[in-house]
Amino acid sequence: MKKYVTILIMNKRKQQDKILFRYVIYTVYGWFLFFTLITAVFLIFIVTLPFMLLFDKDRVFFSYLVKWFAQMFFFFYYTEWLTYEGNGLKPPKKGEKRIYVINHASQFDVVLMYMLPGPIKFLFKKKWAKKPLIGWVARLGKNLIVDEEMTAAELLLVFRGAEHYLENKIPFVIYPEGTRSHSGKIEKFALGSFKLALENGADIVPVVFDSWNAIRPGGLWIRDQYTRVRVLDTIKYEDFDHLNFGKVSHIVRMKMIQGLLDLRDDRRLKEKNYYRKIPKFEAVDDEMRAEVKEMEEYCKKKNIYLKSEMPQA
Repeated sequence: MKKYVTILIMNKRKQQDKILFRYVIYTVYGWFLFFTLITAVFLIFIVTLPFMLLFDKDRVFFSYLVKWFAQMFFFFYYTEWLTYEGNGLKPPKKGEKRIYVINHASQFDVVLMYMLPGPIKFLFKKKWAKKPLIGWVARLGKNLIVDEEMTAAELLLVFRGAEHYLENKIPFVIYPEGTRSHSGKIEKFALGSFKLALENGADIVPVVFDSWNAIRPGGLWIRDQYTRVRVLDTIKYEDFDHLNFGKVSHIVRMKMIQGLLDLRDDRRLKEKNYYRKIPKFEAVDDEMRAEVKEMEEYCKKKNIYLKSEMPQA
């Protein structure tokens, strides 16, 4: 019986990893639409460049242009069903500083992040800046480039650029894992985004993307026509200003892991063919559940809490 169950599981895994005909349709149409729309964005930029050079040095108009591209992509890409749960979040008001902290799961994330409120800016790696169209658009939007070989002085300039955007009511997007997760887990965070938040009095908005199966890391096939974005509760600066950035990182990551697990459990109940129902992905999510418990215990032991969540004496 055990051998029979093992064979069934292996067959199901093979079925999940096989390139189906519908994936070919999703992929050809999806990439064609992506490059068609991104080319249109690039051409509109060229036409409006004189205006932006004179009146829009931070390229806010360009950010909204790319947001239009994202909206059009999901409007015309009828095979892709996006569920966006915005949690009532609106664009920042005057004097409000905001950092979006997002888990990085897929190439699709560069489109999904533009569903978030406000004229966002983001960090991106130097190797992507060299890519035709995608890299050009990221550069033209005055997003900030990072590289592993940067000197401390160069990194400081990047940091100052992010501070400038926050001061001007422009939300900043950071993927603190630094790269796409190869298992769908939320990996360890770099601390730069939390240092940026503490030093600039910025609110942190955790966001979880369940997009791993849309375009798996290292691949180009578009497999999954369902993508979910969930905006979690905003963590106000005043709620974590008593903590150092390592502790803030711990709390945010813990909340994001739990938020992603909740999102996936919701999909398991509602979607018959949800890819994470198979054992290998269930095992990964169980590892995340165990890690959240360990993180919660660590917070209790070290008395690490947001002010609004501190235990009553």
